[in-house]
Amino acid sequence: MKVLYHHLPRRRRACIATIGVFDGIHLGHKYILRQLAKQAGRQNLAALVITFDIAPQQFLQKAHLANAWSARKPFSGYISDNHQKISHIASCGIDCLWFLKTNRRLLELKGRDFIVYICKYFSIRKIIVGEDFRFGYAGSCGISDLKKFSDEFGFSMQILRKRSKNKKIVSSSLIRKLIQEGKVKELIAFLGRPFALRGRVVEGRRVGRRLGFPTANVDSGNYSMPLPGVYAAYAAVRKKLFLAAVFVNDKQAKKSAIIEAHLIGLHKNILGEIITIVFLEYLRKARIFRSLAPLRSAIRKDICRISAKYSIAKAPRTQLLVS
Repeated sequence: MKVLYHHLPRRRRACIATIGVFDGIHLGHKYILRQLAKQAGRQNLAALVITFDIAPQQFLQKAHLANAWSARKPFSGYISDNHQKISHIASCGIDCLWFLKTNRRLLELKGRDFIVYICKYFSIRKIIVGEDFRFGYAGSCGISDLKKFSDEFGFSMQILRKRSKNKKIVSSSLIRKLIQEGKVKELIAFLGRPFALRGRVVEGRRVGRRLGFPTANVDSGNYSMPLPGVYAAYAAVRKKLFLAAVFVNDKQAKKSAIIEAHLIGLHKNILGEIITIVFLEYLRKARIFRSLAPLRSAIRKDICRISAKYSIAKAPRTQLLVS
């Protein structure tokens, strides 16, 4: 799959396209992407995904810009970063992924101007989107506007209905809600895989080392954060997998690294490394211990419970290493 960002094509390649934020690449997204790849393949056209390098809501929130998008529910963290997004989109058979550079100029384009912009670089023969697709300044344009522009610019369009699972509509907002409630096992049915986040290991207070259970303090960036507490997890470092006991701190109480992961069986320093945490199960709430002894005992019980229930040998290695 070719990934486009700064260097856009000089020749307009014929394609079938879809457009969206695609945060998480959940089952609903995968349905759209696979339909796109299937139809493009049949017509010998490129399958093109157009997305954003920064989610519009995140950009507006950080830039403090007045916009109808920012008036909606505040951005509450992304489900996957761009590295993960590239991997999951590529797995659906897509030929080309175009990251639009999210900035004020792009977000202030009116609907027609946005279509003019994307058609400048690709000869779009068809656009496939979900039924709630919005585009243009403040999301002011919808499906009826897209139909009008399809007649003007000469592309056809297909609207796909939302997917349901367990009598619930599959959506990024539902997945964020489940993450924030600590329901990491339940969300697999909608995401199609465990929730995983990537971050750099940063310097911590070394409390875990004093307890005999050294932890990797992970800077979690702008991810949607799981409910504070202890989780069973897999951890991937340099393509090596480990079982892990993961403690998620209260984001209100800590502004920097809010994830501490003890990688079972790891005996070397991984400070500065990029680590992927794959959440498997919520084990217990966070508790306050008055001394180190009961804390050490609780951690030991967590590790024993995780080691007894999960195994690296049974881990879906290929999937986890790209999560």
